Amino acid sequence: MATLGNKNTADNLSSKPGILTAVRVIDIILNIKHPRAEEFGGYDAIGTIFFGDVYEQNQADNTRLLDNARPYFSFIKQYPLKNEIVLLMNAPTRVFNDPAARSANHKYYLPNVNIWNHQHNNALPDVSYHIEGEQSPNYGVVEGVVTRIAEGDNSVEIPLGEYFKENLSLQPLLPFEGDTIIEGRFGNSIRFGATAKEAPDKTAYSTKGETGDPITIIRNGQHVEEEDNGWEHTIENINSDHSTIYLTSNQVLPNMEIVSTHWQSWMAKHDELEVEQKDEFDNITEGFEAEAIEPQEPELIERDELENATDEDIEAQEEQNEDPEDCVDCEQHEGPFMKVEGDEIKYSYEADEGTDDVGVTEEENTTSPPDPPVNQPAIEPLPPDIPHKVEDWVQYYDPLPSSQGGMGMEILFWIERGYSRKDGVERKNFWLKDEGPYPAGSMREYVFENDPTGMGDWGSVDIKMQLEELIEAYRNGDRL
Repeated sequence: MATLGNKNTADNLSSKPGILTAVRVIDIILNIKHPRAEEFGGYDAIGTIFFGDVYEQNQADNTRLLDNARPYFSFIKQYPLKNEIVLLMNAPTRVFNDPAARSANHKYYLPNVNIWNHQHNNALPDVSYHIEGEQSPNYGVVEGVVTRIAEGDNSVEIPLGEYFKENLSLQPLLPFEGDTIIEGRFGNSIRFGATAKEAPDKTAYSTKGETGDPITIIRNGQHVEEEDNGWEHTIENINSDHSTIYLTSNQVLPNMEIVSTHWQSWMAKHDELEVEQKDEFDNITEGFEAEAIEPQEPELIERDELENATDEDIEAQEEQNEDPEDCVDCEQHEGPFMKVEGDEIKYSYEADEGTDDVGVTEEENTTSPPDPPVNQPAIEPLPPDIPHKVEDWVQYYDPLPSSQGGMGMEILFWIERGYSRKDGVERKNFWLKDEGPYPAGSMREYVFENDPTGMGDWGSVDIKMQLEELIEAYRNGDRL
């Protein structure tokens, strides 16, 4: 059974999986431009947090003094904000079965703790650290308990991220019995619900059908009014929410107002639903009145205003559209002339002189027109070149334990895995990280100078086997 630590730092986490400890998020890697992203694996570092003790005050912002943890879930990307509280636990890493690995476990974190029972943010900052010498206008202490004050312009001095802006007017969705609700931080949500005719808070979709009829509502953005309080709950409003998708079964939406009633442009017949009390089911969020858009009538041209074309206009147009292939003696004629003699067709590039027939002499006779040129197959272009790019870093330890004279758990080398592409050929290479110069005559110098990496493919080169062969040769007395 998992247990929650009481005032335990992350350093006191047991090596056994299942022990949970609460920590405060100080920083998080959300893109590879973070100053420590490459150190933790580039794209593999996305979601990594740097944390501090919840119970320790005046913590440093320097992440190099802090420990780190990776997200526990792979299929839900709900990364915490700065100053939110998360729970840590130990779990195996990718090197779990490697006997040379220093530690087979790593710290992972669960989604943020629901401090304020609100989906927008659940930060619990160290107020004394961020605001010195004065009381925060947004956080107060009542009987020793930190309280969030939602007043004024809703601004907050506590850092929640690089660009995250707090909006205390956003309201969480009101749940009904059996609902499954997924809410984002910005008024977007998905409700897997059902008709709830007996619920004390009535909804528009619960007026028809039977209790339990399923409904799915996808909402992107809620309308926020000045008098809305962020701690109050709301329901979806098809008229005032920014955009919504309703997947219904036996439900009706009597409060729905269409944007435009100009059905004539649709060339379709329709029936309108008459609703006497439009706001009867908007008891939590009334929304705003739909704006009707008047379509503009197209400009009509009377038939009398159209001018009839004259004979001269028609003749000029025909001369302009004349096909050069239809002419016989014109200069624009292209291609061979054709003459039919019985069942035989003859071609020539010159017309017979002194006759009205279009044909050729026997000397100029050809049996068929010239063959059209054959289209050559297009050559597929090579994919663009890609410069060498680091994929990740792998730690390599001495395979001989310290009890037998080896270096044991001390890192011997850092191995870089990377890839590139040139002339359409993709190359995946290993490289030893250059941390030299190494001590003269040392094993590190010997292996580094005989560097077996930098060639071959990941699938065909066993870098570990080649390193072990060099280490064994060094221990057998081989030197540079």
